[in-house]
Amino acid sequence: MFISFAGLPVHAPGESYSFSQSASRIQESNSIGITFVLNVTTPFPGINYQFTWTVTQPDSTTDTATTHVNTVPSAFTTSVNYPADFGTVITEVGNYSISVAQTTPPPNSNPVATSTFRVELTNADTYQRTDSVIMSAQGYAANENITIRLASNSGSAPGFPTSRLANSIGVLSFTWTSIPASISLGTYSVTITGSKTTKTPPDTQPFLINTANMTIPQLSITQNSLQRTQTENFRFTASYPNTVQARTGSATIRITEPDGVTVHDVAANYKTNIGQFQGAYQIPLDANTGVWVASIDTGAYDDGYGNTGPSSSAVRGFAVSSATLTISATTANNNYTIGNVVAIYSSVITPGGDNFTSGTVTATAFYSSQKIGSSLQLSYDQSRGKWVGSYTINSTNPSGIWLIQINATDAYDNSGYGTTSILVTVAPTQQPPQSSMFNYVWIIVIALVAALAVLATFIVYRRGRMVRRVLKVDLEAIHAEAKKVENNEFFKNVQEQLKEQKRNPSDSTSAK
Repeated sequence: MFISFAGLPVHAPGESYSFSQSASRIQESNSIGITFVLNVTTPFPGINYQFTWTVTQPDSTTDTATTHVNTVPSAFTTSVNYPADFGTVITEVGNYSISVAQTTPPPNSNPVATSTFRVELTNADTYQRTDSVIMSAQGYAANENITIRLASNSGSAPGFPTSRLANSIGVLSFTWTSIPASISLGTYSVTITGSKTTKTPPDTQPFLINTANMTIPQLSITQNSLQRTQTENFRFTASYPNTVQARTGSATIRITEPDGVTVHDVAANYKTNIGQFQGAYQIPLDANTGVWVASIDTGAYDDGYGNTGPSSSAVRGFAVSSATLTISATTANNNYTIGNVVAIYSSVITPGGDNFTSGTVTATAFYSSQKIGSSLQLSYDQSRGKWVGSYTINSTNPSGIWLIQINATDAYDNSGYGTTSILVTVAPTQQPPQSSMFNYVWIIVIALVAALAVLATFIVYRRGRMVRRVLKVDLEAIHAEAKKVENNEFFKNVQEQLKEQKRNPSDSTSAK
């Protein structure tokens, strides 16, 4: 990366200059250095150009380098690297300056370009908590014992001061592996001193420690779809700049219902057993159905030390539907007959496992799919935690197995049903039992009727015998008289006719 500086060069007739450099700061090290580039346009063609590069150190000593460009084209660039092209070693921290003078052909004025850069002990001027701080210093004796001090106005940083040895060429390399997540914020100064070497200016430099920007890669949920009264769990991890996961603090998860207006805030805290932050929200029984949105807004997480995140919201959606209630029903007994009271107990449970305590719960009896009577409204018994009601079996009810169906609903379209069964026995209709007095009278009546029947039979029988006797007496008299008059001609004719009729009854009938 190069940094351009505009308006610095002096323009000679037909020439213009622009200057850039690869960095504005480097560490007290020779490993990388800074590359400076001079760009010349509209030069004098065919002429050799020469430039002198001069670097002035903090103690005012200078280092120089020269570049040549022969038979230049219509435009060209020339460059150097500090300190590699200057034959020197960086051993001082502080502000450096560089100037470029065109020595051939002479310009209207020199230098044609200038700039500055800084040499420091650390690899950056500003850090976030948990960042690594890489320090480098040189110009010490081989294997010299070096003391590193790091402090702010409130005192030394944890673990400092500390000591290290320079290497065989007098270079110290030290890394503060991770700035503590809870360290005080502000400006810190690092000072490096040798046990033998005294440097002027001394190796000291300030740098700034800021809060850490926490990273939350995603917000996860345990259920993509759930019913009212169920609980949605939200989980996430929060990482420091050094990728270590946070285990302290909390985040606010904002949950927005489908209407876009109703919002709920849920606190998420670290759970050791799952190694994540977790928050939970139970969907109300009267909540809106549809797609809900959960989000951890920018800066909604804080680790408890002022380190916040995420830098952009983490969002997750899930669907909420009406609750299907789970219903179980029981009765005091299984068998019932006329006059018995059927006590009905019903447990109505929401998907979230809570008792359903408000709404409408009814019990309806069926026999062979035929409804028996009207539906019975149940009442919630707080002491039992159940819905209760009763029904009395009457003589008009059918015998057999009854199915009792329990239905539960509320004003928010949550519903459910359950069933149970009972055996009902209703005896056929019988005459009511009669009193002993009634039985006694009935026996007397039957006896009288029987007596009258016998008497009537006797009378008929007696009359038959009397008729036969009278008839016998009359016949004897007739025979006596007949004997008297048998010689009478008239009677003889009558007798003959009677005999003839006995012999020919058919003729007599025909004559009639």
